Amino acid sequence: MKYAYITSGTEHYLRQILSDNPTRNIILLQNFGDSVLLEETAEPTVFKEAASYRINQNFGEIKGHGTVTFEYLYLRSEEVPIFQKLYQSVSLKLHEARGLQCTQMLKSKTENKFLILTFWDSGDDYQHWKTGSEHNKIMDLIRNNSSQSGFSHVDVFHFPEYIHDEK
Repeated sequence: MKYAYITSGTEHYLRQILSDNPTRNIILLQNFGDSVLLEETAEPTVFKEAASYRINQNFGEIKGHGTVTFEYLYLRSEEVPIFQKLYQSVSLKLHEARGLQCTQMLKSKTENKFLILTFWDSGDDYQHWKTGSEHNKIMDLIRNNSSQSGFSHVDVFHFPEYIHDEK
């Protein structure tokens, strides 16, 4: 089983983790205010503190550059099977989106919290998807099938990381 681990901290601290672990599958993701590390592994993580997720579904390959979105979804226990079935159907349309590299549906190891990661060639490709009719259909399906649940927030990061404050 493969897992995803996410940790945050100062850019300097995260870069130190990267340099101490050059053979690990760790990606530094940044936006204008935050930096996070994402590690995918079947082994225990090297992070001292991290959010832990099981990778339930994976489609595509990460190219090593672009934009990544983190969409967090909290569900009640009885809504999990409904959501998973819904995700199966809507992910088929998502996989056809212009500029999409990879999608991953992750589930928290400790609670009914899901994280949908989407990796895009560019921020423009993500915005094109987000404002398009297919995305609106997906959001309508989620709203109609999940009355008590919803996306709590969306974080957008870039990779490779910015080099603005490396030292």
